[in-house]
Amino acid sequence: MDLFFSDSLYNTKIFIISVILTVIFALLLLTRKIYQQKISFSKISIYSSFFLLLFVLSSLLIVNFFGKFTYVLYIAGALTVIYSEISFLLGKYFFPNFVSENVSKEIIYMFSFIVFINAGYFTFMLILDILKAETIL
Repeated sequence: MDLFFSDSLYNTKIFIISVILTVIFALLLLTRKIYQQKISFSKISIYSSFFLLLFVLSSLLIVNFFGKFTYVLYIAGALTVIYSEISFLLGKYFFPNFVSENVSKEIIYMFSFIVFINAGYFTFMLILDILKAETIL
């Protein structure tokens, strides 16, 4: 794990990663708003701000007290939870309308889950590249 956070930029890296996860969390809230109509745009911005603040603070605590590898596992867990929730919402509301009634619900859920777990994997690889970076640019 010496490959990650080997320089003095780890606070910047934590903030960049937290912003990426906050954008994904905001997409989750937008998905909920579109399909369930329970969240307004002002609440989305408030929830996203809270998420960013809590994620940055918890990330700093995890890196400083538990270690760098635990932080990588924490990111992977957060991505898995967020993308799984998005995949279930879209599997329930979007994909059945997209493919009409020709495909069974199990196949639609499986397709949605596979698509978004792949999205989570590629996001995680992007985050690992950010952690390995030696400069900001």
